[in-house]
Amino acid sequence: MLGSFASTHLTQATYHFIPLDKKSRTPGLEEFSIYYTSLPEQHNTIKLGYWHKNPYLNYGIIGETAIEVIGVDLESQVGSLSTNKILSPTGVDLETTVGGLTALKAINMPGVDAETEVGSVFIDVAVNSVCRTGHELTNFFLAQQQKTNPESIVRQFTFNNSILSSRVTEYSSVTRNYKEVVAGGFSVRLENASKLMNEIIEDRTKFRKAGEISYGYQFNPTHIDFGCVGKGELIEVDYDQAEVNMQFKNRLDNLSEIKVSTDLTSRQGASFVGSVYNPADLTFDILTSNSYGAQLDNTTSTANADINYSSWVDWKNSLGSESIVVQAFFPVDIDYVRALQGIAETTDSAIYVESNNKLTFLRKITGVESFSATVTDEDIISISAKGDAFDMANEFTVPISFTVASNSITGFRQTITFQNTASVNSFGKISKSTTQNVVWYVDSASALNLAQRIVGRRRRPEVALQITTPLKYMQQQLGDLVFVTHDALNLNDEPFTMIGQTIDIMNQTITMDLSVGHGLAIANLIIFELDDAELGVLDSSAGLLA
Repeated sequence: MLGSFASTHLTQATYHFIPLDKKSRTPGLEEFSIYYTSLPEQHNTIKLGYWHKNPYLNYGIIGETAIEVIGVDLESQVGSLSTNKILSPTGVDLETTVGGLTALKAINMPGVDAETEVGSVFIDVAVNSVCRTGHELTNFFLAQQQKTNPESIVRQFTFNNSILSSRVTEYSSVTRNYKEVVAGGFSVRLENASKLMNEIIEDRTKFRKAGEISYGYQFNPTHIDFGCVGKGELIEVDYDQAEVNMQFKNRLDNLSEIKVSTDLTSRQGASFVGSVYNPADLTFDILTSNSYGAQLDNTTSTANADINYSSWVDWKNSLGSESIVVQAFFPVDIDYVRALQGIAETTDSAIYVESNNKLTFLRKITGVESFSATVTDEDIISISAKGDAFDMANEFTVPISFTVASNSITGFRQTITFQNTASVNSFGKISKSTTQNVVWYVDSASALNLAQRIVGRRRRPEVALQITTPLKYMQQQLGDLVFVTHDALNLNDEPFTMIGQTIDIMNQTITMDLSVGHGLAIANLIIFELDDAELGVLDSSAGLLA
């Protein structure tokens, strides 16, 4: 046996295991280890895990049995330990204890009650060093970022699968928002006295390769728990004496250069007029089908590399629950950004790119209550507020049933208009309508739904906040509710929707753009206003508009 322990009260130690046949070592494999951490005796607990210094690789124990529990012969109980296996104590629900697992196959111990044999086993978050977005952040990460002075802060930059953090002299902030479907990006400045980065101009195939900024905390000596800050493709490199500045853009930048229709010979557009379509299905089709230009990953699971599949499913279900159907026609000169802008406007949805560079879809954006945040004066570094009547609309018109003939959109047969009379009486009539015609409704009910949604939240001037706080709100994502208390503005636990976010890992701050009423899409609710002729029914379906 390579190592053993007689009780749960261990000193901290790391055991290293090298395969007997050194020729079988995996290239780049630096070490195997089982990491023990003792806790105070009254807890009677053990932390068990396995780690590798390379944050993108996981390895189990190769060759020999690694642990001997006194009184338990693991060799006879579970057989020889092999690759991709770790200890999984009986009676512990890992899914509940540590959240969703992407971990490798565990070792079950048939007939062995680990609770009885080795004492209470505490399963900590044995996470892979992968980049997680807001709601996916681990409990360990969240606990660290709540500290006034977090320990073991790690900033990481990878480019083309190489970790270059030690060369970084400056990270730019990373911003995302959902008011407009436009590309965002970030930059990273690196030292180049070594001339290492000259390889980019010597080998121009490195352009459009992936770069990623991550921020996290040291979980143990060989493992870092990261959260995603930004990911994109290299589009520009500026050389300045002994430094180089690398500019990255997210997925929407590339999509802005790709046309939906691939018929460049006959110049026929992409037509969706033969039937009616859930807008989500139409969107997934043009993004992933080989018949169109983007040809993104068509995997229909969370394993999709290009699309936040969970958000897409929620989006589809939201549209389907209201029986929203559309038709569309994308002329040959329409790129994907213009197409997605049309879909977002027509469905009153947010379409944006998350920090992991995946397309994300959102419609019910009053926020996920379980991920809401509370910000008070003690958290606020700076705050500004603004009232804005520019984007108001108390009358909105939606055209329906466009006609496609001779490979072009020729017009529409009717319009649907909705007006809020209380707002008109208070502010005067402010009429607006949709600004695009590549996607349209074919029935009056769907068109009226859109008009009511927009008038419901834009019938009054917008109230917007911009708040900068310590980097303790990375869990929040666009569309989440943020409750704000700030004495100078007479705000007392007031709800706002986060419509924009800027993360600055150099200064360890996060800036949140918050709104009441006007984000591209705020609520999928029946909105009420007391004594309002159109929206004044107060019943169980009424909700808080944030």
